[in-house]
Amino acid sequence: MMKIGILILAAAMGLVSCTKNSSTTPTKASGERKAAKLLEKTYAEYRSKLVSNVKYNLIVDITKAEKYSGTQNISFDLTRPSELTVDFFDGKISDVTVNGKPLDKITYNNFFVTIPEKTLVKGANTIQIVFDHAYNTTGSGLYRNVDPEDQRAYMYTDFEPYDAQIFMPCFDQPDLKATYTMTVTAPLDYVVVSSARETKTEKQGENNLWTFPETAKFSTYLFSLHAGPYKVWSHDIVTKAHKVPHRVMARQSMAKYVETKEWFTNAQKGFTFFEEFFDYPYPFNKYDEIIVPDFNSGAMENVGAVTFNERFLSRSAKTRAGRRSQASVQLHELAHMWFGDLVTMKWWNDIWLNESFATYAAFRALEGNSEFKEAGVDFILSAKASAYREDQLVTTHPIGFEVPDTDVVFANFDGITYGKGASVLKQLAFFLGDDAFKKGVQAYFKKHAFQNAELNDFTAALEQSSGISLTDWKKVWLSTPQVNTMKVDYKCENGLTKDAVIIQTANKDYPTLRPHKAQIGVFTLE
Repeated sequence: MMKIGILILAAAMGLVSCTKNSSTTPTKASGERKAAKLLEKTYAEYRSKLVSNVKYNLIVDITKAEKYSGTQNISFDLTRPSELTVDFFDGKISDVTVNGKPLDKITYNNFFVTIPEKTLVKGANTIQIVFDHAYNTTGSGLYRNVDPEDQRAYMYTDFEPYDAQIFMPCFDQPDLKATYTMTVTAPLDYVVVSSARETKTEKQGENNLWTFPETAKFSTYLFSLHAGPYKVWSHDIVTKAHKVPHRVMARQSMAKYVETKEWFTNAQKGFTFFEEFFDYPYPFNKYDEIIVPDFNSGAMENVGAVTFNERFLSRSAKTRAGRRSQASVQLHELAHMWFGDLVTMKWWNDIWLNESFATYAAFRALEGNSEFKEAGVDFILSAKASAYREDQLVTTHPIGFEVPDTDVVFANFDGITYGKGASVLKQLAFFLGDDAFKKGVQAYFKKHAFQNAELNDFTAALEQSSGISLTDWKKVWLSTPQVNTMKVDYKCENGLTKDAVIIQTANKDYPTLRPHKAQIGVFTLE
């Protein structure tokens, strides 16, 4: 995800949530769960020990203007029978069937459905939930927008971190990866988009039935549904490994502002760079970029169907800076297809790494395979400069931070998370050596593909490739805030430099000194 223009608000809101939640009673290890629109880490860990091999088969009807309806079929394995909850916020449930038997009593508290232990068995289980839900009005879950210019309706989903359960009943946590099949009933003029390309579209009266095949395995927050009379531009991305169908979409009234050549070029160059840099072919079977109205963030890395804010459309010719900004965000989201979608954080503690790596990778791709060779200078003047400023305020915080529940995921989403995090990864690549860093990243993708991983898994791959321990490095760089100052102290003797030393200092309130590696240039005035 790329947050743009709302970082201060998000941080402020998150800090309020953090204060509020710090006084609540944590979920017990027994699996008890409080009724609230959040998921606590302790319960997520409890549920992930029980549940595995999850598959979703969703049937959804979006033909009505006020609400949509659906049937969610969940199959999964249990390590042992135990009371279980299925996340679903603020919807209506008309029927729940567990292992082929309807529940006599549906226990639903507006936050999750409770499945009784006696209805479940060790091994394979199925749950079917029939539901309906109003379209969301805040941009989360399934959002519906009516274009004021031509009265056409457009829909899209936005799920990070814990909003897939606004759209559909599910186990909404990143380490319960699943496969998804879906059928969608939609008006005849709609284009329907999800994580995989549809296998067929059948006319049924005044509507179409769209059928989507089983996807690869990924987390619920990366699933998506886009629907509406979108204008579509298509072409194929061709790399050494394969040919990937690529589409760009926008609502009809904004189509004249879409510079399709720019979107196609940035995507093609990104694919070429990342497949070589990561030594791993693009892991999904198509790539769509959908430009939507009222989007809360800059963009979101849904698998195979990235959503972009309409701020990237301009009614006049873009400046070079504007074009570079669009390319950077396109590459940031594309990098997530590997770091975030193919390999996903186990829990939201590592959200900083997810975003920092995508920011760093986008900078590498801009510098390495685009016309924007000034990307390195831009990175210093924008992302890194912003991080320097924020890191010296009273609101500073470590790059890494604990996330006790989904309410505080974005508490520290700011220039430190993005700019400093990416800068530290840039320093780490130089510290280890670029070849060692690349080999470690490549090994990380190969080892953890379609699985979940943690920071320690990432650094273990880098340690293996470089032969350098990062235990102390993680402590001082990721767990402590504020900046260091470096200066060169030297003496002059007979016109020559003598006794030159580099001195590192730190703020007296944050006295941590950190290992650095740098190049030093020595020049004469001639």
